[in-house]
Amino acid sequence: MTSTYKIPELLQDMMDWEQEIKHEVPYLETPTGYFLQFDPFDHGGYLCSPADAIAFANTGMDGIHYSFLTDFGYASDLSLAPVIRVDPMDFGRYARVVASNIREFFALAFSGHEGLLLNEFESKQQYLNYVIEQAAGASESEYFDRKRWDQEKNKFRDLAMQRFDLQPIRDGYSYIQEARQIRRSEVVIDTLDGLGVALRKDLVGDQKRAKPHPWHGKEIPYDQEEQLKSYISSADQVGLFSLIRDSQAQGFDDPDVYRAMKDRLISFGLKMEAQKLMHYR
Repeated sequence: MTSTYKIPELLQDMMDWEQEIKHEVPYLETPTGYFLQFDPFDHGGYLCSPADAIAFANTGMDGIHYSFLTDFGYASDLSLAPVIRVDPMDFGRYARVVASNIREFFALAFSGHEGLLLNEFESKQQYLNYVIEQAAGASESEYFDRKRWDQEKNKFRDLAMQRFDLQPIRDGYSYIQEARQIRRSEVVIDTLDGLGVALRKDLVGDQKRAKPHPWHGKEIPYDQEEQLKSYISSADQVGLFSLIRDSQAQGFDDPDVYRAMKDRLISFGLKMEAQKLMHYR
């Protein structure tokens, strides 16, 4: 596990280059289409933002943000960490894997699949219908020059793909499905948020013996505070991490239980995650 994280070189280079090139695409609010940032202690700022996430981009609307998922410190190299979308308004499925790493996140965005990064689709056909509807719905107005916006966006995309040697992703829908399948293959315990708990095999041992918390698959009860705190005080990592994910997914927010989870995280050396868990609590 690690408590210190370095900004991925690609993210730093992208942020620096945005400042250099923004005068060439002045009609774009941000050249990449995202507000980029990096602060290891910033998990996104919402109660549902995973405690082991590091936000690096936001859309500027509805609180939607994109984060590195560190798996509670086991993903020490953020350039290889899964990228998740957190949508606080999408109740029941607020956190979803959208790319296997940040390089593929940008490749997906600059290949014209921003809609996939922003929304959830039940099928490829639904996504293709969305693309057609978006194109048909694009219109000019006296306040917005759509043609200029498209030209500058395409110019930036082409320059970015070339500068950072990003490979185009033609079938974005299939790419995301594959990325999620890869994630599922790494998970040792499923959780309600869909992210699961993923730890290195040498740290977990026999994956069949990995056990979630006792309330797994059930609604976490407010009237069992003492039982919850007792379990947390001696929980192993898999049990604790699965309880944290399920608690956030359910909106369970007993402050004493969260303080117990915070203390247990600290006992595992996860002070940064403990601080994020208690954000706004």
